[in-house]
Amino acid sequence: MTVKARLDARSLATFALAAAVFGASPAGAQPARQGPGPNTPKMLVQVFRSADKVAGPEAADALRDRLARAFPPRALHIIGREDLIQFLQQSGYNPNEQLGRSDEAQLAKIMRADDYIRGQVTKVGDVYRVDAWLVLTRDNSLSQPLPPSEGNRPDRAVSDLVRSIQDARKQLDNEKKCIDLARSEKYAEAVKAADEGIADYPNATLVRYCKLNVLVRQKASQEQLLAMANEILAIDPNSKNALAIAADAQKAAGNIEEANTLMVRLLATDPTNANLATQVVDGLAASRNYTVAKEIVVKAVAENPGDVGLVSLQFKILAASGDYKPAIATGEEMVQMDTSLADIGFFQRLSALYAADSQPQKAAEAMARGTRKFPNDAGSWQIYAQTLKNAGQTQQSIAAAKRALAIDPKIANGWTQIAVAYNELDQPDSALVALREASAAGDDKNTVGSFALSIGNRFYRAAVAEDPKKPASFERALPYLHFADSTIVDADAKGNAKFLIGVSSYYIASSIAQGLQASKNCDEAKMAQAAATNSMIYTQAGGKTAPDAAGQILGAIGQLSPYLDGAVKTLCKATP
Repeated sequence: MTVKARLDARSLATFALAAAVFGASPAGAQPARQGPGPNTPKMLVQVFRSADKVAGPEAADALRDRLARAFPPRALHIIGREDLIQFLQQSGYNPNEQLGRSDEAQLAKIMRADDYIRGQVTKVGDVYRVDAWLVLTRDNSLSQPLPPSEGNRPDRAVSDLVRSIQDARKQLDNEKKCIDLARSEKYAEAVKAADEGIADYPNATLVRYCKLNVLVRQKASQEQLLAMANEILAIDPNSKNALAIAADAQKAAGNIEEANTLMVRLLATDPTNANLATQVVDGLAASRNYTVAKEIVVKAVAENPGDVGLVSLQFKILAASGDYKPAIATGEEMVQMDTSLADIGFFQRLSALYAADSQPQKAAEAMARGTRKFPNDAGSWQIYAQTLKNAGQTQQSIAAAKRALAIDPKIANGWTQIAVAYNELDQPDSALVALREASAAGDDKNTVGSFALSIGNRFYRAAVAEDPKKPASFERALPYLHFADSTIVDADAKGNAKFLIGVSSYYIASSIAQGLQASKNCDEAKMAQAAATNSMIYTQAGGKTAPDAAGQILGAIGQLSPYLDGAVKTLCKATP
């Protein structure tokens, strides 16, 4: 099985301390009457949950008393209320509040219970309903759901549970036999024992878990595993083990949608499992199927008010599904419930949600909150810079980007980001300085060079559009084009940079040449001659970019160069 539902591992040192105070057997001394024997199984009835904090404990107390009367002490020892309450108080727990699942399991182990009953009480009108589970202490993922019981008072609402518990326990001997046989690798006999337990109690989940485990050990087919898991899910839709195995079987069969649905159901039973949450969200993102996920998590949140783990799960699923406004509202609610969840990733995700919801100002505000809380996180400052630029605060974005670089001088695309901002502010010279820094910092050379090429190309096109053409306009493009040529690795882009240098140099040479007869200027003649030489070199090197145009330029340079050479000889009185 590749998917495992894991419980939170919490330290219960207080339980251990209380156990030491109570002695080796926390169950306490029994009355003088004949009590349980050394091998008598023990059951613990945990404190039930209820909204009013009263009905739950009352129902649990009543069930504990009824079970003590229903089972002979030698057949099953029900750990008494006094022992439980004293133990909880000694451990620092409120005896009228239900423990968490992992704490319940730990308490049962310390009190040496073989199994325990956990439950919850809800009231609808004048009727109290009790939902309960028989849980094996050795593994609290192995539970048997019991039929609901109702009554007009909490103590009367548990009356039907006694018979349900008696029936459910009919499978326990066969469950133990199945486990022992499986450990001895007597798989056929183990399956037989499980089937006998199912015959004794048709709604049994505990023996079915053993049978499912045997099938896993036997490396049964995915079809067999899925069939057994579905039997359990028909009885207990929230079974972690069955959901995990069913999800794996469906995934192996290529039924991705069904597998994702099962994974979401599994996550709803263990919402704080970060690894499982990542698996589920990634799976949903890959299949683009969020409908079932949202239905399950919204229902789970409604049924478990105040459960921050479920709210966190709802936030992740709504964010992944593109329900931006509900996701934003859920995220803000989540961090109000637990401020520790407002980590760097939260602010980045919240900012992205605002941006996706076309709220760039709110996106920037979210990242501003993040940088205030985590002022030394370079990545947050970089994202903040981007959100500021997207919100039209370009100058402020440069300051934020420089803050990121001050924290981490080698942060990827830090200087490139600044260059883009300077370019948008129509400060190309500053943009070129930033691009040189980006190249030195190790940013992607093709990205850096291509951005410089785009600026140089813009200046080149503006110069071509002028009439008459001015050498200075083409010269403005050359620093960007030369930088692009020296930086870009991609052959095609590099060839384009060379070609534009060649064409720009031709226009510079020809424009200057047209005025030489009037200016008679030696320096201008030398400048035109050098430009013509550059044009010949770079046009030939980048000619593949536009072969026809390159041919025309080279032809024109071939005619212009002799004239410029003569002009230099005539106008420049060079010393021997």
